[in-house]
Amino acid sequence: MEEDLQNLPKIRTRFRGTVESISIDPNPEKARILIKDIKLLVSGRKVIYAQDFYYSYRFRKQNLKQGDPVEFDARIRPDKRGVSSGKIRLNYPTKIYKQGPDQAGLFPEVRSNI
Repeated sequence: MEEDLQNLPKIRTRFRGTVESISIDPNPEKARILIKDIKLLVSGRKVIYAQDFYYSYRFRKQNLKQGDPVEFDARIRPDKRGVSSGKIRLNYPTKIYKQGPDQAGLFPEVRSNI
């Protein structure tokens, strides 16, 4: 596992995951979103099984529901606080996009008939 951590990108990178649950609270600082099966978008390599994020304005704006696929950019950092299911965690998610038939992510999949 230690070798895998060294092979991960050191810069902000694009990820894809699935919304597992959303916890709404009257206090916005306590509202959380759990994303599971987080993979690097470029390689499809699974990075973290699940991680909890603040349910920020950018997540709320996407009208996410349980089971929705989502793409986002984040930084990879060592997990010292235990917020993820691995030895790393993702910080500061930005450029959040919901995947689906009516919405495309930052890098829509290209289908060719070749």
